[in-house]
This record gives sequence, C-alpha cells and structure tokens, in this order.
Amino acid sequence: MKFRFLLILFASTSFAEQSRTVTKISSNQVTALVDTNDAVDLKEWGSQAGTLCVEWCPKIAALLSSEGFLFPKEVTLYFDPAMKGVAHAADGKITISAAYVRAHPDDRGMVAHELTHVVQSYPAGGPGWLVEGIADWVRIVHFEPQAARPKLTRLASYKDAYKTTAMFLEWCEKQHGAGLVVNLNAALRVGKYRDELWKEITGKSVDNLWADFTKTFSN
Repeated sequence: MKFRFLLILFASTSFAEQSRTVTKISSNQVTALVDTNDAVDLKEWGSQAGTLCVEWCPKIAALLSSEGFLFPKEVTLYFDPAMKGVAHAADGKITISAAYVRAHPDDRGMVAHELTHVVQSYPAGGPGWLVEGIADWVRIVHFEPQAARPKLTRLASYKDAYKTTAMFLEWCEKQHGAGLVVNLNAALRVGKYRDELWKEITGKSVDNLWADFTKTFSN
C-alpha cells in the first residue's frame, strides 16, 4: 500500500492561536492528520503512528465489520505535552501523552488500541469492560500477537477489561468458533448489547464461559 505524505498549514481562528503545521498521511481509503506542534521532538514518531493508522484502519474495520457500517475516513492524532496517563480517543481524534511516548517509544500497540476505539464508533452506554476488551483483542491477537501476555490469576474477572477480557475473547473464539467478537461488536455498535448474546452465540453464558476459561490458569 502506498502512502502520501504532505505538510498542511492550518490557519489560526483567533489572534491568540498560532498557525499549526500538521502532517497529512493518506491512502486511497484513509487520511491521518498528525499534530506534533506541542511536542516537536515526536514528529518522526508521530508520522510513524499516522502511517500505522492509515494502514490499520481498514484492517480493523474488516475485523469489526457490521452491516451498513462505514469506517471513518479521517483520524487526527494530537500529542499533548500536559496529558497524564497514556491516550484516549473521541470523535475521530486520538490524543496521546507526549511524556508517555518519550518513556515508551516502542509502544505502538497503544496506537492500535486507540485506533480501534475510533473504528468501533459505539454509542454511549455499552459495558466499558467489553469495549476496552475488544480494543485490546485487536491489539494482542492481530496487531502484536507476538507480545507477552499477562499471567492471569483466580482473582481475575472477565470484567477486568483490556488484556484480560481480550484473552478471554480469544479463548472463546478458539473454543466455540470465530464470530463471537464480530457479533458482540455489531450489537454494541447499534446499542443493543446484552449479556444473553454470549449464550445465543456460544451456547454458554458469559459466566459459564469464564468458569471454563479459568480452568486454563496455572496456579
């Protein structure tokens, strides 16, 4: 896949603001706008993250397909020098902590996770543990399957979200056939998720599936 790199000057909307130069990375499917104006040392890292978004947005959309859904054609990445934590995504924009990237320059899986949130496009009200779990399912199963997995204990729960839920989803699909995540995603996308879906799809309730999954834990 070929990408086009451009620098775009966005004019200020007020005298209090300065003009911002944003890197535009495009394919024939997606455009990423990368804003490192407030963290200029991360310009190269940001361009790489933008390229990742352009390459992976259609891939994630294919993994999380649902009837009638069209994935976003544009995503903005902003590197925030004052942000605490890691990153968050909202309304097609991924805001990333500049300090986190400087401390963890090899963590591009974080970008894949946040990009998944952009693609998910879920309405408010869905269970957060599952929303985050699906995002990490994309990350650890498809984007970086070679990465180390956390060791789960008997104190873990499928509602722990992130990698715990992602590993549970991965196991459920291996045991009961692919399609669970696609179906859960489709329900979340139209605001119709309910716990009973797990049994309808796999034949077992989510709690019974988790009980089976915990038997795979090492003591």
